[in-house]
Amino acid sequence: MKIHDHAEYVSPGHPDRLADAIANRIVDFAMVPMLAPSVQARSLVGVEVAIHDTTVFIDGRIAKQRSNDEIFNHPIDFRYIARNAFEHAGYDKTWAPAPRSLKIIVRVCVEELSAEEADIRPYSDDQNIVIGYAVARPETNFVPPAHWLAHHLGQSLWRFRENAADRFGPDFKILVDLTDDGTSVSWRKLVLSIQHARGLEMEDQHRTILPVLTAALEAAEAQGLAGAASSFSPRHLHLNGAGDFVIGGPRGDNGLSGKKLVVDHYGPSVPIGGGALCGKDVWKVDRCGPLRARQLAKRLVRSGHHEAKVVLGWAPGEDIPSLRDVLVRDQPDTLWREADPAQIPSPRWFAIESIVNDLELTRVNWTDLPIAGTFTNENSPWEQV
Repeated sequence: MKIHDHAEYVSPGHPDRLADAIANRIVDFAMVPMLAPSVQARSLVGVEVAIHDTTVFIDGRIAKQRSNDEIFNHPIDFRYIARNAFEHAGYDKTWAPAPRSLKIIVRVCVEELSAEEADIRPYSDDQNIVIGYAVARPETNFVPPAHWLAHHLGQSLWRFRENAADRFGPDFKILVDLTDDGTSVSWRKLVLSIQHARGLEMEDQHRTILPVLTAALEAAEAQGLAGAASSFSPRHLHLNGAGDFVIGGPRGDNGLSGKKLVVDHYGPSVPIGGGALCGKDVWKVDRCGPLRARQLAKRLVRSGHHEAKVVLGWAPGEDIPSLRDVLVRDQPDTLWREADPAQIPSPRWFAIESIVNDLELTRVNWTDLPIAGTFTNENSPWEQV
C-alpha cells in the first residue's frame, strides 16, 4: 500500500529554534547536578522565549534546587545564555543580529525550591495527554521515513553550512514529500529555503547545494532506506522558490519557543498529544511522558508488530497516568487493536519518578536535543529498548 509521507526540519538558526535553544539552555543551567549519583535534581522550570529582530524576551518561573556544591549555586545568567545560543546558531557580524547587539528582557520569577515543593515533584502539576509511536522501519530508527529523512538532510546541511558561512546563513527549512510503499520511498518534492549571501546567484546556489543533498541521500540509502537516492533527481529540488532569501532569522520572522511540536515529535502523519517539549524540566509530564511512551512503542514494534501507538494521560496530582492505552497493528492495512496485556509493563513503570530515574533524565543535555532529533537519534536513553 502506497502512502504519501511528508515532514519538515528547521535549522538551529530559525527564529523558533533559537527560542527553543535559549529555553533549553535555561533548563540545563537550572537542573543543577546532584553530586551523589543516587540523588536526582528536582528543580522546577517552566520558561518561554520570544524573539523579534534584536529583542529577546524571556518569562516564566524557576524554583531552583540548591546543589551540594556551591559552584552550581550562582544565579542564572539569562543574558549570557541568550547570546551564547545566537552565537552557537551562527549569528555574528556577517549574519545579523550579532549576539552583542541583542536587547534581552527577563521577566522570570526565580526562587529557591522549597522542601515541600521538592517532595511533590513526582506528581503531575497539570493534566496532559502524550503519545508515543513507532513503525517497523529500523532503517529510519522506527519513525516515519520522511520525518527521519528531513532530520538527516537538515543535519547534513548544517554541517556543510559551518564551512560555507560566507555564502549561506544560519536560517533554513526543509520539506520532504515522498511516496512510501512500505519497503522503499520515491521522491515527489524536496523543498529547501536557505538563507544566502546577497548577490549569490541561483545557479551558484544549485551547484553548491545539490551535491550536498545528493551525498546525504546516498548515505541514507546505504543505511537501508531504499529509494532515498535512487529515486531522486535535480528536478525534485525546489530551492528558494520565493526568490532571494537574504534577510532571515529574527530579522525576517518572529520566533517563539515550543512552536515546532510536530517537528519535535513524529511529523504530521502521527498525532502528537500534549504540549511542547522545550523550556520545561524533566519532572513535567509533557517532557518525560512522551519519552516513556516512545520507549514502549518502539519495544512493541521490535517484538514483531508493524506499528504501535501508546497514549498516556495524567490528571493533576497523579504520579502514574490513569490513561494508558496501548495500541498495535500487525499490517499497515489492518485495524488498530489493544496490545496483549502481557506486553505492557506494570503501572509503576509509567510513574513520573520511574521515568526520570530509569532514563536518567536529569543528566541529559537538553540544549542539543531538538537539533539531534527527539526520536530520530538512536543514542538517546529512551531509544534504548
